[in-house]
Amino acid sequence: MAAVALCTKCGSALPTGTLGNRCPRCLVQLGLELGTDVGGQRSAVGGQRAETSAQYPASSIRHLASAASPSPRVTVFGDYELLEKIAEGGMGVVYKARQKSLNRIVAVKMIQPGRVGSPEMVLRFRAEAEAAASLHHPNIVAVHESGECEGQHYFSMDYIEGKNLAEAVREGPLPSARAAQITQQIAEAVHYAHQHGLLHRDLKPSNVILDEAGEPRVMDFGLAKRLTSDLGLRTSDLTLTGQVFGSPRFMPPEQASGRPGAVSVRSDV
Repeated sequence: MAAVALCTKCGSALPTGTLGNRCPRCLVQLGLELGTDVGGQRSAVGGQRAETSAQYPASSIRHLASAASPSPRVTVFGDYELLEKIAEGGMGVVYKARQKSLNRIVAVKMIQPGRVGSPEMVLRFRAEAEAAASLHHPNIVAVHESGECEGQHYFSMDYIEGKNLAEAVREGPLPSARAAQITQQIAEAVHYAHQHGLLHRDLKPSNVILDEAGEPRVMDFGLAKRLTSDLGLRTSDLTLTGQVFGSPRFMPPEQASGRPGAVSVRSDV
């Protein structure tokens, strides 16, 4: 049996291919203690020369140090770097992302993996992007762009750092004056959507997010319905009598009954 090389510092077995006589963990520690620089110059600690500067370049030490403390994995998706998943639902998933071309943080929504192939799902997704993009109101989350990348439909929108209304009231109700103010702002945003020919059809506390200033923003127009027939793609075209879409605890009776034609602005109100 071949002899196993051991680290001269801690005595642990050296991984195959290790340079020198120290394990990666001790090597990283050595670099931190001695402050080794690229040219093998004197260390700022104790004025001693780094004993391994010739065998272990500083770049190798930095590489090992970063490997010991890996950063979160970043996935590139077209013009976006997907940083972390922030929301997930039956149809879509939302990521916090950095738009590379403009160097800004946004939210990117795309269809759930495994449901991309459904033509109806794609039409609903496109309808949501189109509906939200047509609205420009301070209390509605703005959509920036929509598109397709590597067969995956997506759209980007404002990234709001904050809690949704459901989370905000989880520990207790808001003060009455504050609750009235938020309700008024939501009502004005919904009225604006109605004036621009859109029903939301899925208004609920979790679909209202509070930004850093505490201002409410209505989001998730995945079930939006066009009130008129001259505004392009309509999700009403995708809803058949008897089909029920929405959140059971929050939808009005006419929506719960599966009668799409009975849903009106009063349903949102």
